[in-house]
Amino acid sequence: MRWIAIILVLAVFGESYSQIRRDNRERLYPTLLDKESRVTDDQVQKARTLFKIIEEGIVKGNVGKFSSHFDRQIFVNSTRGESGYFSSDQATSLLQHYFGTRKVVSFEFSRLSEKGLTPYATGRLVSIYKGSLESAQVYVSCSWQSTGWVIGQFNIY
Repeated sequence: MRWIAIILVLAVFGESYSQIRRDNRERLYPTLLDKESRVTDDQVQKARTLFKIIEEGIVKGNVGKFSSHFDRQIFVNSTRGESGYFSSDQATSLLQHYFGTRKVVSFEFSRLSEKGLTPYATGRLVSIYKGSLESAQVYVSCSWQSTGWVIGQFNIY
């Protein structure tokens, strides 16, 4: 009789506990499908356009084509060793120097993810540096602000 009582208590407690955990989890971890966090079709199109501008700027070695889209603080990481958060002006200078010392042979974003809250793009950069051919991966990510998409991270590795 004692075992039956214990089993009943565990069964009732276990079911009510699982219900409580599920409810708490829903409150603590809202889904990305919440209305406030959805990305509109217009925002997706604007992200695509921004990545196209960035791609064209990299191909031409012209950081000025996309530097106006830098966030006030942007994380930059390059193969030259610079890594950290920089103001948009500092990031522009760092990347201008990087592309100014290289002749871009080819670049194209090969992977785009523009539908989420932090769209990103990656691609292979081939350039000539000091007479040698070099290859690097470029990663750029953005975030939405009231003014539109801003570039928050620019990595060359």
